[in-house]
Amino acid sequence: MRPQWEVADVLHLVAEQLKEDPSLPQVVKKTITDILQCRTSALGGHLLECPNCKYTVISYNSCRNRHCPKCQYSKREQWLLDRSVDVLPVRYFHVVFTLPHLLNPVAKAFPRVVYHALFHAAWMTIQTLSMDPKWLGAHSAMIALLHTWGQNLSFHPHLHCIIPQGGFVPQLNRWVYAYHRKMLFPVRVISALYRRFFLDLLQQAFSNKQILWSLTDWNTLMQKAQSKSFNVFAKLPFTGPHKVLEYLSRYSHRVAITNQRLIHVSKESVQFSYRDYRDNSSKTMSLNPWEFARRFLQHVLPKGFAKIRHYGFLSNKAKEVYMPAILAFFERRRPAKIRFDLIEHFINIFNTDLSICPHCHKGKLLPIAQLPPARGDPSCIISRHLLNNISIPIDF
Repeated sequence: MRPQWEVADVLHLVAEQLKEDPSLPQVVKKTITDILQCRTSALGGHLLECPNCKYTVISYNSCRNRHCPKCQYSKREQWLLDRSVDVLPVRYFHVVFTLPHLLNPVAKAFPRVVYHALFHAAWMTIQTLSMDPKWLGAHSAMIALLHTWGQNLSFHPHLHCIIPQGGFVPQLNRWVYAYHRKMLFPVRVISALYRRFFLDLLQQAFSNKQILWSLTDWNTLMQKAQSKSFNVFAKLPFTGPHKVLEYLSRYSHRVAITNQRLIHVSKESVQFSYRDYRDNSSKTMSLNPWEFARRFLQHVLPKGFAKIRHYGFLSNKAKEVYMPAILAFFERRRPAKIRFDLIEHFINIFNTDLSICPHCHKGKLLPIAQLPPARGDPSCIISRHLLNNISIPIDF
């Protein structure tokens, strides 16, 4: 069901003023344009016709911007299908790496540097502890997903990581487990090592002038950060591979807020629902359109930045080396990759065939014409593509 309000409705109220802001990065301006044009005549589309009743509809193209709330479903499902071939028959831990709030100004000013350090420090921590015979003494792996927001759209950079229980020892050609099956590593050990690695990477970036900051202010900031606790949350392991994939689907290819959470949009205020984890209850927040747009757009990632990364034997380089031996140990074969089909997916999940004509419910809609991108009022644009005076619904 199409939601009543969309993020595009909010951006439409402030788009012109935002695009004229010279301080706004180009990637943010492009995101605004893409979201406003998504599934409209501005991007073109296809004219579909039912051969049975000659009913026609227009299917507009998507913008495919990764920050668009309407363009993530198919990408997410395809990504999950690709990951399903690598899931092992072991339990998986969910570990969250966070940053103290005092480093938020640095992350906002130099997001690419700070986010990369966050990824790198998290993996260095897991890799170091995994290779240490005291804790495991084996090769591990990790899938990390970057989130920069909280439920109320506040700025809160953190990583959601999925880590398999145990690791692989190539010399023995076998999978080994840690002594404590219900614990990955002690949280205090992970947190302390992670803080050391992250601050070292940040200091290195400052020395290389990748971060431009006042020397006095920087030294003060680093001293405060050294005394702060870098919170790391390690949750109980998942019970099976299907639970792993189900959980991953909640975090992969997500944007700061979905259209379904919007309650009302007007020139005066934007109301949306959020979950307050302090009492685990659902609440409503009201912001003016400017503040809502500011909070939403601060989560736009730098151009080309990879928000999902794979490490260890799940990385692209190591996967072909280690995965065949690991799967052989578990007496499994790597299944063939499956290409996601949206129509088939909706049939299996929602028992709905999107290709069936909504008018006669008998014929299947077939593309008969391609609509080029156009400008102007949608009704005028569509009229230029009318075939045989067929009445085409604008809202599809």
